[in-house]
Amino acid sequence: MADQLRQAKQVVRDFVVEMRAGRRMMVLTPTGQLKATTASLNQDLSVFRLVRANLVRRIPLKDIGGIFCGTEPEVLTTPLDDLCATLLVKPSNEMVTFRLEHINARDTLVMCLMLFAQSQGAEMDAVGEEVEEEGDEEEASEAQDVGFASAAGSRP
Repeated sequence: MADQLRQAKQVVRDFVVEMRAGRRMMVLTPTGQLKATTASLNQDLSVFRLVRANLVRRIPLKDIGGIFCGTEPEVLTTPLDDLCATLLVKPSNEMVTFRLEHINARDTLVMCLMLFAQSQGAEMDAVGEEVEEEGDEEEASEAQDVGFASAAGSRP
């Protein structure tokens, strides 16, 4: 048990070090395209930052309403697989899907972001009727293209 706890702490520590420095991640668009993005966490682990093509999107971890593994949530038209992790961002109910390189990377991302979001007071919900299926394909593609929607546009 003590060895498992030590291993878990090391996984979280390694994740924090990597994410504070910035980690290259792939965002999955609703059409199935992968877009390279740099993701990072700020010093106090309260803001998840995505950077692509000189656009920056900051997501306060307290605004994460859910984190889903694999093919969940089923309401998305995005072609999800077991390597995907999807964030539900409140209050807009936007969803950002990452495709990781292996299951352990996906599980570590989900576990750590959930841990940090809950420590910031995030209230995790199950995906329900309030999360609508992506409607207009072009608009949805633009919004989830790289995880940037209405909050995009600021420069680093």
